[in-house]
Amino acid sequence: MRLFISEKPSLAEAVAKVLPGAVRKEGAVTYVGDDAFVPLAGHALAQAMPDAYLTDDVPLNKKGNKIWREQDLPIVPTIWIMEPEARLQRNLAAIEKLLKTVDEVVHLGDPEPEGQLIVDEVLHYFGNRKPVIRLLVNDYNETKVRQSLANMRSNDAPEFRAWYRWAYAQSHYNWLFGLNLTRAATLRARALGFDGALTVGSVQTPALKIVCDRDRAIETFKSVPYFTMTARIEHANGSFVGTWKASDEQAGLDDAKRLVDGSVAKALTERLSGQIASITDYEKAERREGAPLPMSLNELTVAACTKFGCTGAEVLEAAQKLYDRPLQLTTYPRTEVRHLSEAQHADAPEILAALRENLPAMQGLIDRTDPSLKSSAFNDKKVDGTSHHGIVPTVATADLSGLAPLERNVYDMIVRSYLAQFYPPAVFMQTKIEAHVDGERFLASGKTPVLPGWREVYAPVEDDAAAARADADGSEGKQQLPAMAQGDAATCAACTLQSRETKAPDRFDESSLLKAMIDLHKFTTDPAAKARLKEGKGIGTSATRAGIISELRERGFLEPVKGSKTKFMTSKSGRGLLDALPGPVKDPTMAGMFKIALDGVASGEISYEQFIERNVGFITKVVTGLRTASMNLPVALGVPCPKCKSGQLRELKSEKGPFWGCSNFNAEPKCSASYPDQDGKPNFQMKAKPAKGFGIKKVELA
Repeated sequence: MRLFISEKPSLAEAVAKVLPGAVRKEGAVTYVGDDAFVPLAGHALAQAMPDAYLTDDVPLNKKGNKIWREQDLPIVPTIWIMEPEARLQRNLAAIEKLLKTVDEVVHLGDPEPEGQLIVDEVLHYFGNRKPVIRLLVNDYNETKVRQSLANMRSNDAPEFRAWYRWAYAQSHYNWLFGLNLTRAATLRARALGFDGALTVGSVQTPALKIVCDRDRAIETFKSVPYFTMTARIEHANGSFVGTWKASDEQAGLDDAKRLVDGSVAKALTERLSGQIASITDYEKAERREGAPLPMSLNELTVAACTKFGCTGAEVLEAAQKLYDRPLQLTTYPRTEVRHLSEAQHADAPEILAALRENLPAMQGLIDRTDPSLKSSAFNDKKVDGTSHHGIVPTVATADLSGLAPLERNVYDMIVRSYLAQFYPPAVFMQTKIEAHVDGERFLASGKTPVLPGWREVYAPVEDDAAAARADADGSEGKQQLPAMAQGDAATCAACTLQSRETKAPDRFDESSLLKAMIDLHKFTTDPAAKARLKEGKGIGTSATRAGIISELRERGFLEPVKGSKTKFMTSKSGRGLLDALPGPVKDPTMAGMFKIALDGVASGEISYEQFIERNVGFITKVVTGLRTASMNLPVALGVPCPKCKSGQLRELKSEKGPFWGCSNFNAEPKCSASYPDQDGKPNFQMKAKPAKGFGIKKVELA
């Protein structure tokens, strides 16, 4: 008898579907013949919070939690405590019972480090001694599932142990880093009179710094005037407009190769107008452009946020709704892979038939698909070794009238990206011209559509976007480029000078920050960190990035830009936190080096113990520095404590009414000064004295 423990219900269903035997369900267990399936839903065990590791003599707050104190930091568990998630108690109880009777366990986590940890930690928690084999399923196509079942391996294989070590070390690092530094930063902020928490995270903090750096670049930006030049070139077959390209030796350029000298610019236009021109290069060729790959959650989120002005969290919620029961209209959304297996190509007729029923308004587009076409998206080499595949529609049918607008829009985007795979390539003529006028180069280029191909799926939805892409190659607006040949003579009828000014970079919005988190390698110059971040697709995952941005907003670190519905900027508290943190905590380079260190743990190059020891040393140093860090934070009242001179007096509440107490009441050294309230201000005429119960029962810090 085998026990299949799956990371999520859909994985269990996909495997159970292809196994022989009668199906019966008993509580959290589904039996297929002699095989038992128990699904999880992500992590069934959570790491215990710091209270579990602090000594019993730490005072409690009103909620019964141990208060936050500097002297307890850093908190470093010697034995990590795992606690069952209440939502999965029934599933865990079923696993514990079955482990006593089954002959073998099948590990059915996603084929990647986190999926490895999710099931392994449950087996370790129950002290499993039964043999464990690993089943890797990243495609629910029945043919692919059967292939996976035929190729199971021991869970002790080096690849799977490496995955486990990577995820295990990462989870402990995130706990140590986030909880210790959050407490240290918050305690320092409260000592300075700030009411609130300053959270620190290995993903959240570098993301916040990206926004802050952009904000400061905008605020210190100084516009630079410069000039561009175009020429109207007349040829025997017609005229066209070319854009001037400066040579490296051109006088009047700044460091960015912009022409900034007005006198030089004016002299150029006067010299070139009316001069003889020569066509030095002419290229006209037919180009074929294949359809974009199906979407991963990254592309879906960025596209939907840009188009519909929603948040990434809202896109993920909509995509999850489409995937979950009872709809099951799309495949698993939390994927960073865009390709599909070759076996999925055979599903096309059935999926297209379901789409005809679901989307009668798209009947024409669906009928013009050719299921025999096989786009580059169907590629086993691009899917093998990954945890999932691109998001596509399923064979499920449903009444879509009950979908929320965003759910309908997200479904539409997923459907169109799938339909495009069964349309021919778009065909266009691409023309490039280079002309020389008295030694100066002018370039023109353009595209002329021949056959729309897959673009028909997106038109009229993306007519404007397609037009913008067609002119994004530097041509001066839309123009028909005449036929000519290299060496032809022409005339520069007129040169026109355009006065420009450099513009400040744009503020971040949801979609641009998501892209920045994915492309974090662009924000570091360290070669090793840059390469690792690019390989790992930045920081966070497609499933967590939107939530991190949402948390930055909820915690008050990001605030709306005045006059904009979508753009945001860092708040004063967000900047104050960043300024107080040392560079490595917030630098994107650190995120890359962290991944390199985890790779070393996975490969066995460094031990888990060495990894934790190094990071505890780093965290201890940061915690120590935060104890005296300066922070420019918004505080309710900046009244220095006259007793200790370093704390801030804050208005607090007691059973007898408001009073004013020092923010250093729990610091080292402790200051227990308090003053009675008089019309919303501390009354300094009365002698400072300790407040009865101050800091324990009357004031809640955590």
